[in-house]
Formats: sequence, C-alpha cells, structure tokens
Amino acid sequence: MHADLIVVAPCLVSLAAYALAWCLAMGATVLDRRRHTAAGHGLPAASAAGLPARGVTILKPLCGVDEELERNLLSFFRIDHEPVQLVFGVAAPDDAALPLVRRLARRFPGREVAIVVGADPAVANPKVAILESLLPHARHDVILLSDSNVRLRGDEITAVLPEFDDPDVGMVYQPVVAVGERTVAAAVENLHYTEYAAFLTIGVRVLAGQHTVNAKGQWVRREALDAVGGFVGVRDCGADDYELSRLVAAAGYCLRAAGVPVTVVQRDWSWTSLTDRNLRHAGLRWRICPWAYPLELVFNPIPWAVPAAVFGAGWLAVAVVAAKTLLEAVAARVLRGVPLDPRFLAVVPLKDVFYCGCWFVALFARTAMWRGRPYRLCPGGRIEPLSALPAPEVAASFRSAA
Repeated sequence: MHADLIVVAPCLVSLAAYALAWCLAMGATVLDRRRHTAAGHGLPAASAAGLPARGVTILKPLCGVDEELERNLLSFFRIDHEPVQLVFGVAAPDDAALPLVRRLARRFPGREVAIVVGADPAVANPKVAILESLLPHARHDVILLSDSNVRLRGDEITAVLPEFDDPDVGMVYQPVVAVGERTVAAAVENLHYTEYAAFLTIGVRVLAGQHTVNAKGQWVRREALDAVGGFVGVRDCGADDYELSRLVAAAGYCLRAAGVPVTVVQRDWSWTSLTDRNLRHAGLRWRICPWAYPLELVFNPIPWAVPAAVFGAGWLAVAVVAAKTLLEAVAARVLRGVPLDPRFLAVVPLKDVFYCGCWFVALFARTAMWRGRPYRLCPGGRIEPLSALPAPEVAASFRSAA
C-alpha cells in the first residue's frame, strides 16, 4: 500500500496542479478576449477621440534567413496602423537577411524603414548587440522588440497600444504561441513553446501574480527604457527579455500582460536544434530562479506516470497521459486559434518526457550552444561566449548605416 501511494500520489498531485493552471489560463483567456471585443476590437482611445494615433517603432534584429522569414517580415510591412517605423538590423554586412530586407523596403516605398548594419562584438548576447545599434534610430515613444520568427496577425498593434494610455505602464508583453509544425521536432517545440510561453505564462500571472516576459512580443515605453540605461544592463544576460522586464519594474514602472497573443512560426525543426535550444533555456531558468525551477516538474504529470506504470499502476498512467493530452490539445486550440493535427497528438507525451530529460541534464550542464556558438552559462543567467566571432569585418562594420 505504501509503495502504491509513492507512485500514485505524485501523478495525482501533478495532474491536479496542471488542471488548476489550465482552468486559470483558459478562464483568463476567455475574459481577455471578451474585454478586447467590448473595447471595440482594440481601437485606440486616441483614435476614437479623433486624436493622432500613438506611434510605434519596431526593432527587428536579424541573423540569417530563418525559415519563413520573408512571410514573417511581410506581415510587418503590411501593418494597418500609422505611424509605424520599422528598424531592421544585422551584425555583419554579408548577412543573408540583408538583401531580403532591402528588397522588401523597395517594394513598400511608403513604409518608414531604417536598416542598420553592425553590432558591438564585445557584447556577449548577440541579439542585444544588434538592439543597441538599432535603438538610436527609434523615433516613437513606444518600442516593440520583435524576433525574426514572429508573424503579425490581425489587429495586434491596435490591441496592445492602448495599454500605454496608462502613464505608469512601462512594459507590455504578449503571451506567445507557436504554429506551423510540419515535423515531429517542430511539433514538440511548438507545443512546448505554447505551453510555457502562453499557457503557463497566463497561469502563473493569474495564480501567483508573477510576470514571465518573452521577447517575441515585448513592448516598452521609451521613457522606461531610457530610465534603465537602454540595453546596457542585459548585455551579458541569456534571458535578456526577462531581465529587462525586471529592470523596468525596479525603476518604478508597471508591467502589464496583453490580451492578445503573438505568433511565432516554426515548421521544419531538427532534433539537434531542438535539444540545443531547450538545454540552453532550461539551464538559464535554473540559474535565474533556482527556487522555481523544481515547480516545472510539478506541472508536468506525464513523466510521473512512467514509474506508476512500471510499478503496477498502469491504469493510472494511461488515465494521466490521456487527461494531460486532452487538456493540452484543447489549450493549444484555444490559444493558437488552430486545431492540433491529430497525427501530432502522440507528440504530447513524447514532448513531456523529452523536456523532463532536458530538465535534469540542465542541472549539470555548464555550457550551451546558440546559433552554432558555444557559451558558458553563469550564475544569475549571465552568458560568456567561449569562442570569438569568426568574421573580422563585424567589428569594422559596427554601427555603420545602410
């Protein structure tokens, strides 16, 4: 009886914790959507009053031609809001994304676009290095930090901007959903991204009042960004998005969650890329917030079903796997706006076991790979590059304009 309790109790506790988070996240999502609809589908207060619309500058650091890059960038060139300024940046003049951006800028001559080439090679975080080069070109008082795999949809701009009508709000962040999977590895990553960066982000905010900010849809007031010294404080941070939100909050500004998600598109991932990325992310989470890191296992019931099945509670293991798979499939449908392909339903238990393995490996890993470059993971989530940038022209091109 005692042995049965040891394997049964963790399954039930973990499933109950996940179900609670599911109820909170789904309830908050429904309320946010109703509030968005009642507010006139995101019509900014300024526009409704006949005042000039609030402008936004979108900073886009790029590195190579990622999958679906052209379609992702097109969604920003086609934004139905004015004024909008697009500021793109690459670290080196031979970056493959540069010709694509220039071609799109010529295709949309009415869109205000700035293209910046060059980044400080001394900055440990390569994305932050590019952002530092882009920031001096920003003209508007609201800035959106947006990665290359983000695809804008619907009325996100007009839905988020009204949040800045409150002068105390320094940063607004969107839950992140991932779509477009064509391979098993991509399905694993997209479901995990949606679960962590949307589902659990909403649940943690409602349950514990904590903000977990992701750079895919991270909006910041220029005044707040200037108050924290721009991006200087996150130069060596692996989770620069989260750390920047902490700096803004410490400066006395409020953080606010947006009611609409931001979408990333990931189609044909490899298992190598998947493993590298998630070992890096898990290693950073472990070092940034070691007290919360064990809670990730609490909200992951499927791995707890494995010992239950081994020690004779097969009925419970099947029930836990089925319940978790059903709850996650429903959450993915609600959050992503598209149903999960039935052929990827079996990916849910595979995903949970895979990330449980990454969780344990990250406890002992001291290094991680990021875009083919090795980094040392340091206390507090800092990173140190273990190899120099291969191209000497990067330093020479620092802050040159194109």
